Amino acid sequence: MSIFEPDLYLNPKYDFLDKYTNMMFKAFWTPAAYMKLIEEQDVPHFNNVLNEEDREAIRRCILAIAIVEDKVKSYWMTLHKELPQTVISDVGGCFGLQEVAHRKSYHALVEALNIDIEEIYKYPETKGRIKYLEKYLENDPKIIGKKRILKRLILFTALVERISLFTQFYILTSFSYHSRGLETIGALQKSTAQEELFMHYAFGLDLINIIKEEHPQLWEDYLIEQIERNIKEAYKAEIKLIDWFFAKGTPSHLTKEEVVNFLNYNFKSVVGDLGLNLNYKYDEELYKEKNEWFMIRLQGMTNGDFFANELGNYSSDEERIELDNFEF
Repeated sequence: MSIFEPDLYLNPKYDFLDKYTNMMFKAFWTPAAYMKLIEEQDVPHFNNVLNEEDREAIRRCILAIAIVEDKVKSYWMTLHKELPQTVISDVGGCFGLQEVAHRKSYHALVEALNIDIEEIYKYPETKGRIKYLEKYLENDPKIIGKKRILKRLILFTALVERISLFTQFYILTSFSYHSRGLETIGALQKSTAQEELFMHYAFGLDLINIIKEEHPQLWEDYLIEQIERNIKEAYKAEIKLIDWFFAKGTPSHLTKEEVVNFLNYNFKSVVGDLGLNLNYKYDEELYKEKNEWFMIRLQGMTNGDFFANELGNYSSDEERIELDNFEF
């Protein structure tokens, strides 16, 4: 039996993947309460307290996230067509719902801060991100069938779900961490980052490792070469984006050096997880001094529940729905 072959129902071999469905049920939230607090507290702070250097870096980070969140809506929901296991369909459907929450949250954030979303097509740096994010869709006559499925999975997992987002999460969350406001925007970054890292990225890695174990012949030199080439291109694009984030100035509580170091840490983590022969070095002392707080914050619930909400009531609108009011 192979992960590529359909089962009638649940295959016990892949049952462990159902943990992601349960995690999603526990973590689910909607944009409603985030946006209420953002509009009441963070938007006035953004407009009246932060300086133009801060505001421009924030605008550009949110634009860069919006690019990603617009491009991940269908992949997980359709993955079961390539890996026809019921549990993969279940997890993919749950992830699809999460991605809708992400997209709607960041589009609402764009509107609340009066950011022009069309600017993503204005700058070469943002167009460079779009170009490398779409690499997982690229056709290669030498990579077909199951090998193409594996390539798509690796590039989507590594580039879309992990590499492309975390410097912006870091920058935006840093304002609340350094007591410079934007508490609810920071909480939104934390919730999104937790789901991308501990759920979407981790699930993708589990699938990649299953395929490698069941079909080791797919993991061959040409495929590895193409994946490494795409990751190198992504790194160049992300470095340019960091320069673009801070083109009008770097917020006073940050340095470009620490953000680049965090980027290097993320790339090193990804290539290590994938078993690639690429070397991305980061300064471990700088990481502990400046960067580590962010990863600790993602894991920082003392009860081990990564998805316990800090501000509460995220998953409900202002209107309360009572089941007793429904007729069955």
